[in-house]
Amino acid sequence: MNPAGMFERTIRPYLLVLTLVFAASFLAGTMAPPAVSRQMAEVFQVVVGNYRGLAGGMLFFNILVQNVMATIFVILSGAIVGIIPTFAVSSNGFGLGVLYRQASEASGYSKAALKILPYGVLEIPALLIAASYGLWLGVMAVRRMRGKESTLLRFHIEHSFRRYFAIVFPLLVIAAGIETALILALP
Repeated sequence: MNPAGMFERTIRPYLLVLTLVFAASFLAGTMAPPAVSRQMAEVFQVVVGNYRGLAGGMLFFNILVQNVMATIFVILSGAIVGIIPTFAVSSNGFGLGVLYRQASEASGYSKAALKILPYGVLEIPALLIAASYGLWLGVMAVRRMRGKESTLLRFHIEHSFRRYFAIVFPLLVIAAGIETALILALP
């Protein structure tokens, strides 16, 4: 895998914008009122609780399928003006910010950073790259409708999915493995 290819010229500006959206949303999440923090913690516990009864292989498969379906949806929905990819990035940033704040209040900033690190290293970059391709597809669709792009949208979608399976999918496989290990290690 060519690391430079992850940030190919096609999506670079979208990746930058979505990274800024994620960062701003993360900061907003760290400043969320206590009521919002409690609701997010409850939602997170429900999600983790859904996985607790699953054996290792089934847990891994469920996490992977959920993340793959979400990122594919983010790419395809981008053709509809990019609203959903932007929302997906901002809601993930906000939620992670809320969880980081709660973890830092309970165990300090450095331990909280270690708790969210597995998501930030693999899942968030995978989401950002998928959402960037989604936004890029949205721009290409608009350009095509305005007559400023002659390439069929199908070719852009094919390009996005080639990059998806070369970059995003491997990140999601590794992330699902790490997340499975973390969930199984929780008491």
